[in-house]
Amino acid sequence: MRNVIRLIWFDLKPELKPPVWIIMEWAIFLVQVGVYGAMLSQLVTGIEDYRKFFAVGLVIMITFDMASHTGRHFVEHAHEGRLPYLLSLPISRAKLFLTIALQGGAELALMLAVPLTVTLIIIGNLTWLSVIAVVLALFWLGFGIAGLMLGLSFIAFKSSDLYTAIVTGLSTIIIRFSTVLYPIIFLPSYYESAARISPLSYGSDLIRFILGFDPTILMNPIYAAVILAALAASTLGLGVFLIQRLVEGVKSA
Repeated sequence: MRNVIRLIWFDLKPELKPPVWIIMEWAIFLVQVGVYGAMLSQLVTGIEDYRKFFAVGLVIMITFDMASHTGRHFVEHAHEGRLPYLLSLPISRAKLFLTIALQGGAELALMLAVPLTVTLIIIGNLTWLSVIAVVLALFWLGFGIAGLMLGLSFIAFKSSDLYTAIVTGLSTIIIRFSTVLYPIIFLPSYYESAARISPLSYGSDLIRFILGFDPTILMNPIYAAVILAALAASTLGLGVFLIQRLVEGVKSA
């Protein structure tokens, strides 16, 4: 475990000197919630205080972006020539994959520190149990998406452009055709069918359920929890399987 922690810090340290990109994301979130969210809450009818709903959606989008960054970071390692060095270290492939996933979790924790705190303050009237449950659900969602992106990253060793195109298209579909920004009861039937496929729909609605939103506008929380657990377990398992079989000997430039 000590080797895993050292590798996490080895990759994370350069990104925190200084952490300008994290501070900028915090600033963007505050502007979106404080200005854009306040405006939307005056325009959107049928849901009480849409700004709260919107704030949770932004947190989910940040979680997705950081999970995507984890897969992209793995691709960058390959094309920059760092991956052969990592593979030469006295550490198993499974531990290497765990290191990459945990580094993504550390970056996610840093990125969500301010947005999640602000969102919880806006919603208010929460218990410690609900706050802990939200944090666990976000990380479970993040690990599930990160596992998916890491699985996709193995196609990028010979073409980073192809990986970028696939991730960009997938991001658009997963985010826009979901309940991240829109309650499922307000969606037309054809849009609702697409939203039920997106893992972000289950993640966002589960977190909203934990935070006390009206359950009649949300998807079934039991189904959401089961689907998120299955997503995380399957995608992380796929990533471990692929890193054992596809990394060694691949051309990374």
